Amino acid sequence: MVKLIICFILYFLIMLKMNLLETQIINQALIAVAIETGIVLQRSAFSLNIRDRLDFSSAILDSKCRLIAQAEHIPVHLGAMPESVKGIVSYIGFDNMLKGDIYIANNPYLGGSHLPDITVVKPIFYQQQLVGYIANRCHHADVGPIHGVPGSMPGGKYQLHDEGYVIDPTILEREGKLNQEWFENFLSNVRVPRERKGDIQAQLASTKIGEKKYHSILSKYSLKRVQAIIDFLNVRSKRAAVELITKIPESCTVKYTDYMDDDGVTDKPIAITAEVTRKGEELIVDYSKTDPQVEGNINAPRAVTLSATYYILRCLVSRDYTTNYGLYEPLKILTKKGTLVDPIAPAGVAAGNVETSQRITDVMLGVFSQLFPDDVPAGSSGTMNNIIIGGLSLTGDEFTYYETIAGGIGAGKNYHPPNATHSHMTNTRNTSIEVLERYYPLRVLEYSILPDSGGSGKWSGSNGIRRSIQLLTEESILSIQSERRKYAPFGLFGGNPGTKGKNFLKTDNRQDILPSKVTRKIKKGDTVIIETPGGGGYGVKS
Repeated sequence: MVKLIICFILYFLIMLKMNLLETQIINQALIAVAIETGIVLQRSAFSLNIRDRLDFSSAILDSKCRLIAQAEHIPVHLGAMPESVKGIVSYIGFDNMLKGDIYIANNPYLGGSHLPDITVVKPIFYQQQLVGYIANRCHHADVGPIHGVPGSMPGGKYQLHDEGYVIDPTILEREGKLNQEWFENFLSNVRVPRERKGDIQAQLASTKIGEKKYHSILSKYSLKRVQAIIDFLNVRSKRAAVELITKIPESCTVKYTDYMDDDGVTDKPIAITAEVTRKGEELIVDYSKTDPQVEGNINAPRAVTLSATYYILRCLVSRDYTTNYGLYEPLKILTKKGTLVDPIAPAGVAAGNVETSQRITDVMLGVFSQLFPDDVPAGSSGTMNNIIIGGLSLTGDEFTYYETIAGGIGAGKNYHPPNATHSHMTNTRNTSIEVLERYYPLRVLEYSILPDSGGSGKWSGSNGIRRSIQLLTEESILSIQSERRKYAPFGLFGGNPGTKGKNFLKTDNRQDILPSKVTRKIKKGDTVIIETPGGGGYGVKS
């Protein structure tokens, strides 16, 4: 009898281990689908921004538009992806979706981020049932309008339609057949249409590969089994988030405010304020006391605000847990319509996605540094340092160069960060000098680490970058969208702030300081110099 009981226990343990093993295999298989669709997208893309800088993201969502799995791509893309898919499905209509369809959109007020980020979504049908969606998002170097500014990210007073071509959710492929009329109209309204065409075709191909890969998992393990494991993984991630949240004292409220330098129209700083309160197993993040939306295009759509808030929770919860909708379920995020973090259309949002998202992240760091001081670092560069140069090349062809430039990283307890690194909402590569000079009428005169730009402390923040780019063609239009030129990246617990960034334009006989947000003409021989902020220090230096 004792042997029988022992055998039963061993059998139970073996079966439990096998189930856990199968769960992990399916979990990793789902993540692999997102990763592989991203690889297909990268390798088939046409533009340097996607192929070389990797400014794209991919994810799988369930039939209710909830995140199942994602590749570790761009945080600001990924956190907003469920809102984009919800917006597309709501606009197209659930009953209007057919097998073989693919949809496209970029409208920031329907779940998007900003116009250059174009989202492509393919519903996944399996055994005549809609089981989920494959989605990807790419930052396109230009989305018009033709009469506007190259790069679709001008600095200054712009509304949404001035920034670029607005794509309300559209059926790009209906049952496998391309909507040629719409596609040609889009391409006629953007610069470098050959790039845009190649990149969107890569996005289409990527979703089709993702669908096939997802089908293979369902065929091998069955829809019922895969769905059961997805449900288990979401419950597991939610429990991990709740475990973190319940370490915060009940009804404890923590507040933090940080500032945008300006909106590119006036010099007035704009405050972003968050109040965070724990109520039971729920964490309430309230941004309603944030300043009103502004005339400049640094307004952040609500989807972007959600994304930056999700990101901090993702960083604090162990990576052993899957990034899925369960992880974010305990968060309740409150925003007020008409504020910087939840604007009313048609307010411009081009820089809200890239710059304001970074400041929302800093506000969350400020909040959580009070709750989990040993786990939260000081402020990193707090900006993506966006530079866009567009015009006619030496051969007379249109070009648009876009890049985000890395900066310093905030130090943390027992953490000495690396220099010159993209941080938080951005996760791209740089454009290598060899590639940049080959494809654009530009010359890189300097690309170096800025010494002593990180804030000192017991653990010091890391250094930013100096990047100098000279124009070789006759005339072009320069746009810069940057931050932390007035308000330095903060230090924590006695650590010093990082050095503020600077923008310069060097002409034949002078060097002028450029504002943080600017659009202006430049001529042959002019050199644009971007000095990016350093990271804040942590702790008192002994």
